[in-house]
Amino acid sequence: MSSTKQIANESELRFASEFVRKGWYVFLPYGEDSPVDLLISKKRIFKRVQVKASKPKNGIISCKLRSTNNWQDKKYSKKDIDFFALYDYENKKGYLIPIEKVDGMSEIKIRLCKPKNNQKKRVRLAKDYIYF
Repeated sequence: MSSTKQIANESELRFASEFVRKGWYVFLPYGEDSPVDLLISKKRIFKRVQVKASKPKNGIISCKLRSTNNWQDKKYSKKDIDFFALYDYENKKGYLIPIEKVDGMSEIKIRLCKPKNNQKKRVRLAKDYIYF
């Protein structure tokens, strides 16, 4: 079984390799205190990416959209990042979610399939954010 740190490393490396495969340059910020895990660039445009890892439970991938350490609990905003890269480490799939879709939220849930009751309001389908 992988440790939390190993899963985080795998998540960042999987996204980095997919970004490179799709023509982006990838830069890795130094240190642990940056809100950015990956800085990507294509055609002189830079985007800041925060990578999170989770696994599905009852058909839903859930992820906290904040950073916590011993001193603070901080929500990410448009000032910090451009995308959340959510890695489903059980199924080895990656989802790229623009910060505008979740700005101000503390958690996101994306569904792997449509709800049985056909609810559409406030439902985010994973297929709308699939990157790999």
